[in-house]
Amino acid sequence: MNKKLNYLLFSFILLLSYACKNTDSKPTTAEKLANEVTIYRDIYGIPHVKGKTDESTIFGFAYARAEDQFHKIELKFIQSIGRLAEIEGEAGKSNDVRIKAFEIERLSKKEYQSLDPKVKKLCDAYALGLNYYLKNNPEVSPKLLTYFEPWFILAEYRNNAFPGLGQVRVNDDMVVEYLMDDIKSIGSNAFALGKGKTKSNNAILVTNPHLNYNEPYEVQLTSQEGLNFYGVVAYGAGIIPVMGHNEHLGWAWTVNRPDVADTYEIQFDHPEDSSLYSFGEEYLKVESYQDSMKIKTDSGFTYQKITYRKTIHGPILSDSESGKPLSIKLAGLEKGGMLNQLYQMALAENLESFKDALRLNSLNVHNITYADDQGNIFYLYNGIIPKRDTSLNWQRPVDGSLKKSQWQGYHSLEELPQLLNPDCGYIQNCNNDPFETTTNENPNPDDYPDYMKYYEINTNRGIRARNMLDTIQNATIASLESAKFDTYIQNANENLQALMKEVIEVNRKDPERIAKIEEPLKLLQSWDKYSSSESVETSLFYIWTFKSYHQQRIGTKLPNLVAFEQAIEKLENEKGSWKVPWGGIYRHQRTLDPEQYSFDSLETSYPISGGISITGIMFASSGDFEGYLPDVGLKGLNIRAHSGDSYVSIVEFGEQVKAKSIIPYGESSHPESDHYDDQAKLYAQGKLKPVFFTEEEILENLKVEYRPGEMKLR
Repeated sequence: MNKKLNYLLFSFILLLSYACKNTDSKPTTAEKLANEVTIYRDIYGIPHVKGKTDESTIFGFAYARAEDQFHKIELKFIQSIGRLAEIEGEAGKSNDVRIKAFEIERLSKKEYQSLDPKVKKLCDAYALGLNYYLKNNPEVSPKLLTYFEPWFILAEYRNNAFPGLGQVRVNDDMVVEYLMDDIKSIGSNAFALGKGKTKSNNAILVTNPHLNYNEPYEVQLTSQEGLNFYGVVAYGAGIIPVMGHNEHLGWAWTVNRPDVADTYEIQFDHPEDSSLYSFGEEYLKVESYQDSMKIKTDSGFTYQKITYRKTIHGPILSDSESGKPLSIKLAGLEKGGMLNQLYQMALAENLESFKDALRLNSLNVHNITYADDQGNIFYLYNGIIPKRDTSLNWQRPVDGSLKKSQWQGYHSLEELPQLLNPDCGYIQNCNNDPFETTTNENPNPDDYPDYMKYYEINTNRGIRARNMLDTIQNATIASLESAKFDTYIQNANENLQALMKEVIEVNRKDPERIAKIEEPLKLLQSWDKYSSSESVETSLFYIWTFKSYHQQRIGTKLPNLVAFEQAIEKLENEKGSWKVPWGGIYRHQRTLDPEQYSFDSLETSYPISGGISITGIMFASSGDFEGYLPDVGLKGLNIRAHSGDSYVSIVEFGEQVKAKSIIPYGESSHPESDHYDDQAKLYAQGKLKPVFFTEEEILENLKVEYRPGEMKLR
C-alpha cells in the first residue's frame, strides 16, 4: 500500500513537473510577437520593420525606436500622463495641472476600452514592445516609468490637442506659461506638384516640418497584412508616422491656426447656492473632482491635492479680466480617435480612401498637403473646428450662460477650405492662410465663417514658395531639392529699404555718423540677398535684423540705424572685425544638451547657410536668437543652429516610388552610435540622402538584420 502510494505521488510529481516545464516553454505574447517581426537597419540606421501582422510590426517599431531613443519616448509619456513634476519638480507642475484638469487619464482609458479591436491591438503591441525592450536591456535606467500601459499611447495623442489652446485669452500666469510652452514654433513648409509641373508627369510631394533638430525619427512599417508606410514621427511618441508615404500616396503636415478652443465666462449668480451657475433659463451644478500631484523636491517628494471644477464648457482654470471664472473648452479631447485616423490614412490606396480617413475628423489641427500615383495633388485646411453661432465674438471670452454659446458639432471635411488639382499645377503651405495656397487659384474666404480663419496670416516663406513654384517647369526630385534648400531671403529688400530710409534722414543732419558705417552699408546694398555660410553680408544682415526687432519692440527712435551700428560694434568687439562670414558665427553641431546656445569649437561642426524662417528663407533654421532673447548675441556670436528644417522628404509617385530625405543629425540619440550625427554634414550642405523603400533597395543597403531581443544594437 505504501509502495503504491509512493508510486502515485512520484507519478503526480513527474506530471506536475512536466506541466510546469510545458508552461515555461510556452512563449509569452511579447516573445510570440518578437518572433513574427524582423528589424532591417539600413546604412543610415533607419529601421525598416517587417512583421507578419500590423500588430507585430508595431511591436517591432516600439523596440527599434527604444533602442535609439528610449528616454525621449519615456519623457513624452511622462508628460502625457501628467507625472512630469515627479522628475522635474516645480518646473513640471504646470504640465501636470493641465493634464489633470482636462482629465486626460480618464478620457484615454475610456477610449482604450472602446477601441476597434484592431487598433486596440496596436496600442497593446507598442506597450509590449517597450516593456520587452526594458526586459532585454536591464542596464537601461528609466527616469520614472518601469512599465508602459496601452492607454499611455492615447494620452500622448490627446496631448497633441493642446497647441490649440494658443489662441485662448486667459488671465492667469500659470495657465499662460504652460500654454505658451506648447505653441512656440517657427513653422513648416510643404509643396505638391502635379502632372503639368513635373518632367515625368508624376506628382511629387515635398515634406518639411520645422521642429527641434533632435526630434525627427524615420521609420518604415511593413506587414503581410498590407501596411507599408515610410515616414517620420517626433517628440518621442506616436506609433504611426504623422507624415510620409506608402507605395500609392503621401502627405505632409504644416501648422495652421484654426480656432479650436474657446473660453467662457461662468455666471455663479444663484441667490442661495454658490455651486450653481447660470445656463439659459436654468441653473446647473458645477462638477468638482479632486486629484493629487507628486512633486520632486531636494528633500524627497511632496504630495499636493488639487480640487478642480468644471462646467459643461470645460474645466475652470482662470478668471477673466472682469474677475469672472473662466471655463476652457478644447475640441477633440472627448472625441479622441487620432491613432485610428492616422492608421487609416497610412492604409489608404487612393484619394477617395484617403478622404474617407480624413472624414474621421480626429486630427485637431494642421494643414494637409497630399499627392498620389494618379497625379492628384490636394490641399486641406484641416482641424476639428467647432460650429459656432456667428453672432458671438469668439476671439474673446463669451458669456457661458447663453445657450447659443454651445458648440453645434464640428465642421465636416467638405466644409473645410481645400483645393484639388489646380490648373497652375502646384499647391503649397508654408504656414500661410488657406487663401494663399497658389497665386491665383484658392478657396474663397467668403465661403467660410470668420472663426475658421481669423488667426491665419500670410508668411514670407509662403510668398517665396509661390514665386518659386510659379516659375518652376519640368520639376524633378533634384530641382526640388535645390528649391527646398533655397537661401534667398524674401524680406531682405524690405528690411534694407527701411534701413536706408533712416540712413538718408540722418545723413542730412549728421553725415559723419553715416560715414562711419558707409562701407558695410554699401556691401549690403550690392548683396544678392542669398544667405551663404561664406557671406559677410549674411552675417551683417541677420545680426542687424535680430537687433532691429529688439529696438522696434522697445520703441527706439531710428531702430534700424541704431541696430545696424550695434551690429557693427558687436562684430568688431567679439570677432575683431565686422567682416566675418556667416559660417564663422552660425554652425551645425549635435550636442548632448539640445538647448545649448553655442557650438563647441573643439568638436566637429559644419557651417550652415540657412537662416531664420520669419525672413522668408526656404532653408530655415534657428538658434536661440529667434524670438526668445531680448537681444541677439546676448550669449555671444558663436551660435549653434538647433531648430528648423527637421525633416526634408521629396517623394515622386510613379509606377515605383522614388524618394530622398534627410534629418539634421541621425537616428540614434546615443553619442557612441554610428548614427548619432552621420547625416549632419549632408544636412548642413543642403543635400538629401536616398530613401530605401522597396525590399530590393533595403537589402542592397542593409547594415544589420535581427529580431527584437536577439542582439544589442551598437
